[in-house]
Amino acid sequence: RSPWNDACGRVAAVGPSTARTLREVGWPVHLVGKGGGAGGLVQALEGVGSLTDVRVLFFAGSLARPTLEDGLEARGARVDRVEAYRTEPVPLTQPAASALEGAEIVTFTSSSTVTNFLAAVGAEAVPPVVAAIGPVTAATARRHGLTVDVEAEVHTIDGLVDALCRWA
Repeated sequence: RSPWNDACGRVAAVGPSTARTLREVGWPVHLVGKGGGAGGLVQALEGVGSLTDVRVLFFAGSLARPTLEDGLEARGARVDRVEAYRTEPVPLTQPAASALEGAEIVTFTSSSTVTNFLAAVGAEAVPPVVAAIGPVTAATARRHGLTVDVEAEVHTIDGLVDALCRWA
């Protein structure tokens, strides 16, 4: 029997930022992913024992890849996915378009930011330096023909800032 299958439940967070937010609103966090998004959480879960018949409530965005679900189900967990938010593009405002004209660096924090940014402004408007929060986002940028100059080793906003500081 897994300690993750008891009446009081357990809470796992994909990364430190999510864990911090959960704790701020009073949720106890029992496990934090080892970085790298959902794959890092799947790795961290390897150390918790059996997940056979553990029921997992998985809150995800509309564009979330199935990495965590697949990893949990491969270990025997029963996963109920709840779409907690929907990622949708917003129109580019004139002030934002004007600010973009002088930008030297663009930072992408998800694959959807790459796709939606390019749909809004086109590849010709991309600033000379492209920074990505991690390998999945960087791969999406490259698939769209962009050169990624900076890629965070720690896949968080803080990690992206650190990578930009080292690059500069």
